[in-house]
Amino acid sequence: MRAFNLYLLFIVIASCLTNTILAVTGQNDLTVYFTLNVIVFLVITLLHVYLNPRARRSLSAIAVVLFGGFMVIVLLKVIDVLSS
Repeated sequence: MRAFNLYLLFIVIASCLTNTILAVTGQNDLTVYFTLNVIVFLVITLLHVYLNPRARRSLSAIAVVLFGGFMVIVLLKVIDVLSS
């Protein structure tokens, strides 16, 4: 199995497990789902650094966008805490 196919398989399995566990535990907050899926993506991407350079550049661009979304969520939570 090629490295990229293995990477995709790990991403799909980890995301499915994460979302299933969150659904079973009754989590209703969408930010929790987004945050945990971003963490799963970043960890698995870091574990698969041996991908070819073109794939690595593309995944890095996706990681930057997801990290930006994560930072927006953190900023909104901080504003919520400071305002109340």
